[in-house]
Amino acid sequence: MEKNMQEKPAELAVVPNTSAPEPVVWVRINAQVTQAEHQKLKIYAAKNRTTISELLRKFIGTLKD
Repeated sequence: MEKNMQEKPAELAVVPNTSAPEPVVWVRINAQVTQAEHQKLKIYAAKNRTTISELLRKFIGTLKD
């Protein structure tokens, strides 16, 4: 059986992805800490193989609304 070369391609339905998370919008914050506090944060972050920013985000996640 010969295939008809004039066939229309199948149409694809576009379904919105409702499970996709919203894009993250980053906001910069500034905080004044002492040199000793900064050093303490840096050391703690390094020992735990993370960043100060990640430590702050994790802490913020523990706060109740």
